[in-house]
Amino acid sequence: MSSAPKSSYRDLILEHYRKEAEKHGQDASSTMRDEITRGREVTAVLRVVDWLSAREKKLANLVDIGCGNGYLLEVLRERHPQLELTGLEYTPELVEIARERNVERCPVVEGDVRDLPFDDDSFDAVVTERCIINIMDQEDQARSLREVGRILRSGGYYLCIEAFTDGLQQLNQARAELGLLPNEQPYHNIWFDKEWFLQTIAEQFDIVDLDSEDDRSLPVPNFLSSHYFVSRAVYPAVTQAEIVYNSHFVKFLSFLPPIGNYAPIQFWLLQKR
Repeated sequence: MSSAPKSSYRDLILEHYRKEAEKHGQDASSTMRDEITRGREVTAVLRVVDWLSAREKKLANLVDIGCGNGYLLEVLRERHPQLELTGLEYTPELVEIARERNVERCPVVEGDVRDLPFDDDSFDAVVTERCIINIMDQEDQARSLREVGRILRSGGYYLCIEAFTDGLQQLNQARAELGLLPNEQPYHNIWFDKEWFLQTIAEQFDIVDLDSEDDRSLPVPNFLSSHYFVSRAVYPAVTQAEIVYNSHFVKFLSFLPPIGNYAPIQFWLLQKR
């Protein structure tokens, strides 16, 4: 895994997300134009918070790290009025947009996932949604994951939605079979190597196997696999055109259950020891 110089990637990230703030404002499309991907990310978080709230009597507070424009926080407040919420965001322009939502009992803090401004053992649950992949240095990514563990209480949960290179590799193998060029990581991301990720989280976390639960509505790591196969491989092969987000073709096939490992974006539920 390559890393960008620490002095340069800060400015690159701020520039990218300032443009997101200017273009998308409070809209759900901020940071993710693909409606199905965004919708399933939000649904996954809501479903797991529902599940945890039903089985964990002490699930009292949650922090969304890299909360962007605060969209997820607003949806969580509507679904869980009793839950104490906090947002943390790195880009000042997105902080202001998130604060303008005026989500009740939900302060939005400007801060850095590499050095979180929270005390040890402060939260019952942490969410990151495509956040730590913006840290373009593997050592800093590991530090960020350790920071997530530090602020969680023992037994607390980390809802980790990040992007992984193994999903990209599988997707590109499928694209190659269909005569398509490979997809690339975005210029402002470094996606996780799966072996590195599992070794890094093993210091603090256990993996919660939601696939073993009877409830099929709970997300599994490959929750976006079929959607990515259809939208990033089948659609451009059939149309001989570039990937187009939110097409009728892709929406029509969005009922498919997750099969295979074709999506970089994956969901991992981790529990702090």
